[in-house]
Amino acid sequence: MYAIISFSHKRLDISLREQIALLQDEIPYFYQGIFQTSSAVEECIILSTCNRFEILLYGKALKQEDLEGLIDFLAQKRGIESKILRENANVLCDKEAVEHILKVASSLDSLVVGETQITGQLKSAYKISFNLGFCKKALSRLVHFAFKCSALVRNQTQISKSPISVASVAVTKFMQYHPDQKEKIIVVGTGEIGSLCAKHLLSHGFSIILLSGRIQSAQALAKELGERVEVAPLSSLYSLLSLHPYLFTATGAPHAIITQEVVPPKKQCLWFDMALPRDIEDGIIGAEVFVIDDLQEIVNDNINKRQQELSNALKIIDEQTKQFFAWIKTLEVEPIIKSFRAKAKECAISEIKRAVKKGFLARENAQEVERILHNAFNKFLHHPTVYIKTIKECPEGDFILDNVKKLFDLGGVEIYQNPYKCERDFKSKKDL
Repeated sequence: MYAIISFSHKRLDISLREQIALLQDEIPYFYQGIFQTSSAVEECIILSTCNRFEILLYGKALKQEDLEGLIDFLAQKRGIESKILRENANVLCDKEAVEHILKVASSLDSLVVGETQITGQLKSAYKISFNLGFCKKALSRLVHFAFKCSALVRNQTQISKSPISVASVAVTKFMQYHPDQKEKIIVVGTGEIGSLCAKHLLSHGFSIILLSGRIQSAQALAKELGERVEVAPLSSLYSLLSLHPYLFTATGAPHAIITQEVVPPKKQCLWFDMALPRDIEDGIIGAEVFVIDDLQEIVNDNINKRQQELSNALKIIDEQTKQFFAWIKTLEVEPIIKSFRAKAKECAISEIKRAVKKGFLARENAQEVERILHNAFNKFLHHPTVYIKTIKECPEGDFILDNVKKLFDLGGVEIYQNPYKCERDFKSKKDL
């Protein structure tokens, strides 16, 4: 059974989302906790972003109580009352779970519909799980299919036309306040969101001061961005806040880096906190602070403008969900083995009939020759048959089976078409 335990911006506010968000070094231990909590879990991928926390699961014996136990495990680990998480979790199984992850990968469930960051985030989550050994055949199939579906949605609709992101929405909100173009803007963080904030601000004609805990990262990004970009060490943040009223911050810090003590007195500050956990202490006085959840008005306007494209995209998701389960059935091993053995027998009988017709073989000997050919083909196909049966549970099994079908012209060939270049050769996990 495929299953998803989903917490997103739709049900969980930012204060709870930042509590359950995982830091990079926590991920391996959290995976271990999931497998220790439920022996029915065979595979797992954790997707933790600013706007969602998803636990994607597969297990033949998974039951509802296993999923409830995992919610309780998360609550206990994060110091949250189980009742709160149970009430706000979106728990989906099989068809609904597959449909959900296709929507997520295609950016139809995002805060900003049509943004393209989520696909890369899902790919990163998949790589981490695969490298740690927690994602095998079943979820590899599903995630690769989700990438393929994402490409179809993007290519067959206009949902991602004029690409937008949380960063672009934040800058749009900022521009509504008619900021002073002469003021330099502090941008803290050189990750994807921080980089996008910087690019959008520069496109509006602002100059920025780029800060990062790793000065080399800030220097590299500044070189990429070009003019009107200064670089400063993170240690200079507090002194810069007293000089410049505008701030965009998106670090991966585990706790707030800006507290009440550093708010400049008697200065009108406009700050945007794009991080999760938040970079700016909650409830600060003396600065107008916007977090991700405060962008809903612009987000709703975006959804309204893209409503027709969203409807078209959802039709693709519905069709692709059906195709996924149909495709899974074609990957069963036994039908493939029967098909190429039947093809061998068909060729033998066809040639015997031709030989009899041409007078090369006496009709009374045809049955004996057929038996000899049958035994010969059995010996020839023994090793391929044994090998195919042994690889059916391996992550690379689908790729091999698809190529076997193509090699023997068995029809219904489906090779992974992954536009995001998620590696197809799984011989070495190091390659991922």
